[in-house]
Amino acid sequence: MGMTKKVMVLFDPEQYQKLAEHARFKGVSVGSLIRQAAEKSLAEDENVAREIRIQAARRLTEAEEAVTEWDEIERMLERGHQG
Repeated sequence: MGMTKKVMVLFDPEQYQKLAEHARFKGVSVGSLIRQAAEKSLAEDENVAREIRIQAARRLTEAEEAVTEWDEIERMLERGHQG
């Protein structure tokens, strides 16, 4: 897919110089370097979110809660209705 969105980002001269030097070292444009950094950041965020979901699922599946048997639940409900 071709690039269709444009963003203007302002850097101070020192930041831009460092970006330009790093881009030259890597053999890419400053724009490409910034796109790569954005992709890396998004991927890291996705990995963090995925890991959080996995940890939550583990906590749910590893929970050792006492489970009341259905017969006892029915008796509790009956007692509640009797008042």
